[in-house]
Amino acid sequence: MMNHWRELLLDAVSPLEAGVRHLQITGYRPPGKTEFRPNRTAAVLVPLLDLPDPEVVFTRRADHLPQHPGQVSFPGGAAEENDTSAVQTALREAHEEIGLPRHATRAIGFLDRMDTISDYRVLPVVALVTPPVEWKLDEHEVAEVFTVPLSIILDTERYETRKAEWRGHEYTLYTLYWQDRKIWGVTAAMLMNFITRMQNANEQRNSCISG
Repeated sequence: MMNHWRELLLDAVSPLEAGVRHLQITGYRPPGKTEFRPNRTAAVLVPLLDLPDPEVVFTRRADHLPQHPGQVSFPGGAAEENDTSAVQTALREAHEEIGLPRHATRAIGFLDRMDTISDYRVLPVVALVTPPVEWKLDEHEVAEVFTVPLSIILDTERYETRKAEWRGHEYTLYTLYWQDRKIWGVTAAMLMNFITRMQNANEQRNSCISG
């Protein structure tokens, strides 16, 4: 899969021009509700350093934050009034949080949307980043930036899984340990969606070649 990761990535993500209405919605559901729409909208950037051996960029939230302190996440946040799209939200937040320059960042598509218990519907925006990049952290929000090789991210054997029940719904929780970092929660769930899409793209590619 890693031999042709760029081609697979472009096939795996949902094209920007297709919009978001057709994307699946996963994540939190309140008890007894089949239809649910969180009150707030957010977007995160899923940045991949465009290298021969690509790496995925993560942040660790500052320890003093009131919500999710110290947790690993993608750069991103709530949509603001002046944002014209989810892509702009994700790029703006990534620039504000870690200094990711827009001229080095090319958004290429979406993953599926995810609803969270904090009342957000989050849209992951996948982007290719041309290195080198000098990170400039907003220390009020971000404690550190680190990267994980894409080959590690795509290796499902590295993920721990467990079932958890919350308010009448059963969820599968995923955790990936890399060096001394723990990637879990919504971020890990987004990675699983990313993996599924990459696997499907790879299977389709192989079937076309064999056919």
